[in-house]
Amino acid sequence: MKTIKNLFLMLSVIAASMFGAGAANAATCSAGWVNVTGVYEYNVNGTTYGYIYTVPEHSVLPTYTNYFVTYNQNALSQAKLAMQNHQTYYLYGDSGTAACPTSGSYRYLGTLSYLYEY
Repeated sequence: MKTIKNLFLMLSVIAASMFGAGAANAATCSAGWVNVTGVYEYNVNGTTYGYIYTVPEHSVLPTYTNYFVTYNQNALSQAKLAMQNHQTYYLYGDSGTAACPTSGSYRYLGTLSYLYEY
């Protein structure tokens, strides 16, 4: 049953990425299966936004951290629960550049576009 669920999830990801709208020069960056390590939420003039920090799943000593920004309160709540419950998520971001970052200790993957639970 879990194999069917994973297959359906991956097909949904592919379909969503094919039909999703984005900026002409923006890249959709996948962080892959990750563990949430930090969620920082801010409220400026009534607008809530936050940053979600992640490390790759099964990484004993991670060499880099991915992070996203989001204005979606539900995504921030889900990320907080994932961190609390040690759940694994699959995250996509819109990096806003032509390529996703592949170097550096902190890799900004843009605005969070998709968040899938494992």
